[in-house]
Amino acid sequence: MSDGLKVDFAEIDRMVTGLTNLNAYALPLVPKVGALSADGDLLASAILSPGTAVAAEGAVLSASAQLGVTMVTTEALVLITGSIVKVYEAAETAIAAAAAAIEAKVAEAVVVTARVVTDVVLGVQTVVYTVTAVTAIVKQAIDTGLVSDIAGIAGQSMQEALRTAMDGNGTLAQRLVVFATATGNNFGDNFMAALPALSPKIVQVEQNALGDLRGSGTYNDLLSTLIADGHRFGLFDDGTSSIVDQAIDPDKLADRRDTALAASIAQTGQSLKTDADGNIIPTNVSSLFASSSQIDNMGQDDFANVRIFKTVGEDGVTRYTVQIPSTQSWDPAAGEAPNDLTSDVMAMRYGNNTALSQGVLDAMKQAGITDEPVMLTGFSLGGITAGAIAADPQGYNVQQVVTAGSPIGAMHIPSSTNVAAFESTKDPIAALDGTPNPSSWTTVGGAAPTKIGEGSVPTIADAHDANRYAVMAGQNPTVNGDGAITQFLGGTGNQTTVTDYQVRRTN
Repeated sequence: MSDGLKVDFAEIDRMVTGLTNLNAYALPLVPKVGALSADGDLLASAILSPGTAVAAEGAVLSASAQLGVTMVTTEALVLITGSIVKVYEAAETAIAAAAAAIEAKVAEAVVVTARVVTDVVLGVQTVVYTVTAVTAIVKQAIDTGLVSDIAGIAGQSMQEALRTAMDGNGTLAQRLVVFATATGNNFGDNFMAALPALSPKIVQVEQNALGDLRGSGTYNDLLSTLIADGHRFGLFDDGTSSIVDQAIDPDKLADRRDTALAASIAQTGQSLKTDADGNIIPTNVSSLFASSSQIDNMGQDDFANVRIFKTVGEDGVTRYTVQIPSTQSWDPAAGEAPNDLTSDVMAMRYGNNTALSQGVLDAMKQAGITDEPVMLTGFSLGGITAGAIAADPQGYNVQQVVTAGSPIGAMHIPSSTNVAAFESTKDPIAALDGTPNPSSWTTVGGAAPTKIGEGSVPTIADAHDANRYAVMAGQNPTVNGDGAITQFLGGTGNQTTVTDYQVRRTN
């Protein structure tokens, strides 16, 4: 630390104490300001001038809400700052204890202390990185105006509740009960009604906050600590993988294939080309994402269904498309199917050093791919893995990557590889990289479109969907029919065969 900025624990504690005292003075003002809304004179005037009363109530409730938000913000600052102080004090204490034990040269004590210090340090790192992440999110929520938006929804909800209470009968106490109940109900309804409009801002807060972590060098440290902590409890143990002959009953597999095909046709409105078994043969990017949905629904959490298309073009060149499935289990304990949360976390931190990547590379080898042109593609985790392999292609001739809803912006994919990335502004998964894509890539953004038959606008809760990205691709004809991509697919004049490889985690 430079000479111009020296702060010790005592000084930070004094700052925390000052903020706490400020809140202790200001916090009682919140109910006092809010209490004006139940003032007898104001309620009485409402009978004579309802419009004036509502306006006055709105001003009072707005002031109360804003003051309350300020209190929450400063209380959060106290909590975060105080936590950092205590964490580092604990770290110093642990290190001092270890040093004392070593100095004493008591072998057994050194071993015990080392174990304690390891646990403490891991715990300290987890708390520090978590606090850092929360701080970044709070900062971005304030900077982007999301906090103000939510405060506005709260104010609107209270105003509506006030009208409900004033329109009813009963004593003042009874009306206050009605007001409190209606406020809670109204907030839930108003928040959900506003969620389609708020979703892009929420995703922006997420990406900006993660970008702050990348800027401070904390992003990878946070992932590393998360993985290390998980290993202590038997989580995120990725292991290895292998290709199996038959993971589930063939009839069950066929039923899943047909159900997924029917769903994609219904939801996207496409007339999809298939082979004799009902496997989708993509002819453009839209049908490529429909195929992503199909392989996900075929494997589910039983196995990772890696699909390889072999296409012989009109030009006589043989090209391969390798399609990788998305996350099918969010359980942090690794399961049989290697396309799960463990693979997500490991791929975001360690690139293609995952059981799923190993399974993909094994499938490529088994398919007989050598130096032919290759396109890697996938939705969500499938796209993450595609980007990771493209960044470290193991000698394969990867010429094209196509992803949907995949956070790959920080991956060092060679400039010789073309990248087309679809990322909805409402998709929270696509924003997990915390960085914009390189300008040399083709990035298709915008709001998440509705699928056929949907009656509501998508939000962050349902924007992440392979068939939705299929619709999005169909609405972008330039990228959807890009010749650099379609040359790998089964369009007119191309001869395409489909082979699926069932991959399971072996340990």
